[in-house]
Amino acid sequence: MWIGAVKMSIHNILISRTSDGLLLTANTDARTCSDPEELKKSFNQAKLLARISARIPDRATYVMEQFTIHMISALNLTYLVICDSNYSSVLAFAFLDEVQREFLQSNERDYVESVTRPYALIQFDTTLQKIKHRYNSSRSLYNKLNLSQLQEEIRLRPPHMITPEELRPGGGASANSVNSTDSQTHFTLAIPKRYGNYLPVNLLVLVSLCLNALCAVMNFTRGVAVINEAHIEEFSKDHYQNAASFIFCSFLLLFQVYLMCYPRKQRKPLACATLGSVCLCQLYLWELRNNVQIFFHVTVACFGTFVIFTRPVQEKLPQYTL
Repeated sequence: MWIGAVKMSIHNILISRTSDGLLLTANTDARTCSDPEELKKSFNQAKLLARISARIPDRATYVMEQFTIHMISALNLTYLVICDSNYSSVLAFAFLDEVQREFLQSNERDYVESVTRPYALIQFDTTLQKIKHRYNSSRSLYNKLNLSQLQEEIRLRPPHMITPEELRPGGGASANSVNSTDSQTHFTLAIPKRYGNYLPVNLLVLVSLCLNALCAVMNFTRGVAVINEAHIEEFSKDHYQNAASFIFCSFLLLFQVYLMCYPRKQRKPLACATLGSVCLCQLYLWELRNNVQIFFHVTVACFGTFVIFTRPVQEKLPQYTL
């Protein structure tokens, strides 16, 4: 993009996993830069920012002499862009937002969380090149983007300005709370949301929550009743084992409720393990329940697992509209 005789360009893009800083993909093309050596230094700074992104607010900017690094973090992913210092920050964050959308649509989240090899998703570089080329061209770009809305978003919630001290070991937004109270607020609010939030509760989720809560109460009540019977009748070890199975089953169903309400990184494996444990409990209690009761409890657990698997997670942090 050119304004008068001054060239303003996006140069490099990096995408990393926030929790461990693993680089998933990057675009390192330096053909748009007149100073490749300085760009290489900026790229190393961006890699350092990727490694410490877990302690940086979800939207941030690091200004250097010749280049500026803008970054956003959401859903345990961090997106960074290196551009000329005079490149519009509004356009830079709009660029990152588009990269985020394309990346989430192109890659399964479970696979992204499971990769262990750096640059395992380097094939996404082709998409990065296309988006980068469009943002480096001024033709019709301003007409396609709602700049007034983007500028208002930046004005209402400006990015955290990263200082060199934050790049040192033990640095980060929390270490600068005296100088930047607002940045600390963004930091503390962003951390619990690294794996996103569920979309609003629908009828299917509400029914599953009610059924799980009902079955949990029924199991707990039955377990307490079995314990009382053990005190009245002649002592039997089986009474306490059966009671423990009922109560344990009630906690498993409540754990399903927890997974339905709060998304976690490993919620699908946890949901499968919980369902298997509920089924084992029902097999152990076979003699104390009829077939209809067993079928009902297993069906409720299966339904809860289905909801955990299918309930969608929002793709952005709240109030993140760039």
